[in-house]
Amino acid sequence: MTQRTLVRHLRRSISTMPPSGWVEEPPPVKTRGIKRNTALFCGWGRLIFGQTFSDHNRIIDIFSSEPAGKRDLAIYVKNHHVLLAKAPNLLFVDPSHTYRLWLHHYRMPRKRSSHFHIRLLKGKEDAEQVNTIYRKCGLIESPVSTIVENQKTHTFSYFVAEDSTDGRIIGTITGIDHKEAFNDPENGASFWCLAVDPDRRARGVGRALVRCVAEHYLAKGREYLDLSVLHDNHRAIRLYRSLGFRRVPVFVVKRKNEINRIYYTGGPKP
Repeated sequence: MTQRTLVRHLRRSISTMPPSGWVEEPPPVKTRGIKRNTALFCGWGRLIFGQTFSDHNRIIDIFSSEPAGKRDLAIYVKNHHVLLAKAPNLLFVDPSHTYRLWLHHYRMPRKRSSHFHIRLLKGKEDAEQVNTIYRKCGLIESPVSTIVENQKTHTFSYFVAEDSTDGRIIGTITGIDHKEAFNDPENGASFWCLAVDPDRRARGVGRALVRCVAEHYLAKGREYLDLSVLHDNHRAIRLYRSLGFRRVPVFVVKRKNEINRIYYTGGPKP
């Protein structure tokens, strides 16, 4: 075989090689012992863990039963493009990015603020204040009873930032433990609904809340912490990147409803 022929042969071989890690089905270790068809009710809607579903039709059924005024979402869906092709009039890919922090890379802060402190949500009064912040930030409110009951589980961890001067809650974040939720073989976690009171914005509240969740799951031995953020929320993305989060190819699927209309019709009209 001449050198030129060898080069052509190698190029042809390389061009047909699958990407690293590309497999038709996930290896057994990635699904063994997993809790199937997991969808958590978070108050604002259901969080559907797509990797726990082997049938797209079951995900479609959940979206089809979405209650009015709620916002269900599915994440980690295998072959999400196929899911959308099965229900193009019902579903769309959210214009958000997923960022991940590998917790073994996390570094503790050198100092913490004395103007507020972070603690776990305690009960009904805290939940009511959290809803007030949701409302101010344009987020969907959650039933107080749902927040309180979720907080009693090992799956949910609601944290709040409390003003050190008057004890009022000025920020909130919700952590979800994937290991507790569905026995995640990847040993991950995620956070949702990071919100800071716009009327009482103290410097560093959002950063402190994210750090608290990261440290919480690091202490529990989790491997990573994920988040979803709109692609044009540049301020939040800068914050996450400064803390070590990096973008990963994970997508969020939502239902086409009035709440989400702006995201699947091209954004606000001029």
